[in-house]
Amino acid sequence: MEQRRDLRYESGQPVEVTLLGEPETRIQGRIRNVSGRGVGIEVGQPVRIGTALRIDIPDTMLLGEVMYCRQDPAGYYLGVELEHALHGLMALSASIEELTGRTSRPEQAHAMQDAHRQHKQ
Repeated sequence: MEQRRDLRYESGQPVEVTLLGEPETRIQGRIRNVSGRGVGIEVGQPVRIGTALRIDIPDTMLLGEVMYCRQDPAGYYLGVELEHALHGLMALSASIEELTGRTSRPEQAHAMQDAHRQHKQ
């Protein structure tokens, strides 16, 4: 019998994960599943339990903490408890630009991510 309070949705979407700390480290990952309170991510290296991280998905930024890390056939599987989720970053950036006439940081970050992804292809 399913014991989770939130339904999980399979994804497979590639994401950029930033391990927060000194120094910040960026690694590539793939979402395996998402719930209202957490996310499961495949990465290529182990990550210490308790590590704070940022997960960048187009138009969304998730902040959380690694609750567990286990080795599996695809590399390592992280169970991340979500602390904050920011959605609609592109709309927010457009509003800020409209009000101030200046490009905002979220828009710049997503433009850099898009350019990086296009360069890899």
